[in-house]
Amino acid sequence: MNARIVWSMEAGAYLFAFAVIVLMGAANLYYPFGPDQALFSYGAQQLDKGAVYYADYWDNKQPGIYWFYLAAGRLFGFSESRIHLFELIWMLAFSAVLMATLRGAFRNKWLSAFVPVATVGVYYGMSGEAELTQLEFIVAFPLFAFFLCLVWAQRSPQWLAALFFASGLLAGIAVVFKLLLAVLCMVLWLVALMYLWRGNRMSVGALLLKAVLPATAGVVAVLGSVVLLYHWSGHLDDLLWTAFVYPPKALASSPPASVTRLATAASFYISGVAPWALFAVIAIVQWIRRDRDLFGALLVTWIVVGAGLFLVQRFSWWYYHTLLVLLPVGLFAVVGVDRLCAWLNDGNRIGTARQAMIGAVVILTATAGLADDFVRKARPMLSEVAVQKTGARAYQVQISEHYRVMLKGARFLRSPDALPGPIYAFGHAIVHELSGRRSPHRTVGWSWKWFLPEQIDDILATLDRERVPYVFVDRINHELARLQPRVSIYLENTYMRHHNDESGQWYIRRELKDQVRRQLPVR
Repeated sequence: MNARIVWSMEAGAYLFAFAVIVLMGAANLYYPFGPDQALFSYGAQQLDKGAVYYADYWDNKQPGIYWFYLAAGRLFGFSESRIHLFELIWMLAFSAVLMATLRGAFRNKWLSAFVPVATVGVYYGMSGEAELTQLEFIVAFPLFAFFLCLVWAQRSPQWLAALFFASGLLAGIAVVFKLLLAVLCMVLWLVALMYLWRGNRMSVGALLLKAVLPATAGVVAVLGSVVLLYHWSGHLDDLLWTAFVYPPKALASSPPASVTRLATAASFYISGVAPWALFAVIAIVQWIRRDRDLFGALLVTWIVVGAGLFLVQRFSWWYYHTLLVLLPVGLFAVVGVDRLCAWLNDGNRIGTARQAMIGAVVILTATAGLADDFVRKARPMLSEVAVQKTGARAYQVQISEHYRVMLKGARFLRSPDALPGPIYAFGHAIVHELSGRRSPHRTVGWSWKWFLPEQIDDILATLDRERVPYVFVDRINHELARLQPRVSIYLENTYMRHHNDESGQWYIRRELKDQVRRQLPVR
């Protein structure tokens, strides 16, 4: 085949794959925030105003996800579309790295173009408001770079120390997003060290000097910087308490998630990767039977450890936790297509041009499932934003029941007759954005199930100290009275029911109710 034709076909494959990512990301730009995303956005806005995370604004997450939202907000703004735009730029950069660095991993080099389709594209297709812009897939970028450092270290022993130092930096970045990811990085390091010891015949002493120590230095450089940052600000105790003291206490008193949630999370993941699953199985079987190389070993380890980390989070089992293993499965899927093409080409079963065409058909068939996801997300966005010119909020209200009912339920707060001041919401943090009211406490009540007794005491003391006029209990938090009975008793004694609607129950402070001339919800 003419070299110019081959080059043109490869260029077309990369342009097509890149266009798929752009379109899938664009279809999600105006998507509404889920509860976590609304929490992250609200918290990032507090940080932007000068708050110190953990001290002035508190959540049990590591700071990485809040810093990600803060960077997005400072660059583009804190609205849904601006945060998602920043994420899309992040994913496009990630896609470009995948395409460029994985060409050598395939016999048919052009297949590297479709690794982002099988990973980033699938992520955009399967994710809803609760899964978009979650750390489990955002962190896939530094984790993939970490994976590359380990693969390249085996191939280029002369760069061993530098590559393991870089892997330490990347592991530190991942851990800044989530402490549990330290387990994944450590196991991947152990697998890489075993391959170096056996394959490159390196002594244990050489591995300690050229791999373990540089990797440790990289981790210390990142995590040490975070520790120093909090030490200089005088809030190191808050960081250490949240990271190491709070989790066991919260888990000891929190109810575990239901088995139903585990099953539905598994179903969510399987349905998302289904078009690519057969090819991933082909690649994994091929690796077990023949290859046994470090590349495949790291991917298999990533899948096994990632699945284990999902299972140990038995107090949550949220759908988005499964996204941690989306990248290795998607990468294995494209490897499987490459193996299929190679099998067709071995023994001259079929010509090179035809086997490339078959590979392209297979890839496009698997990609076709994303078209339905694109249409499903793009159609309401185009009808609301582009055609009717009613704006992004109308689109968000149309596709998100939470936005619809909360916008309606909180509308009275914008009335001239509403009492001024903050609100405390036991529920979806989007109520702060929709109402224009801040939280009086350094926490937002979405994570109330995991609040410790002393945190509940502090929240109730703050409600008294600031004489907070309104408290909201989201309808999805019907277990508040059972799991946090002191809150329920406090509300009954200090507040009175203001109104109840689809969004939940609104309370007004008893001592302030007479200040309201007309306090009826606006319908």
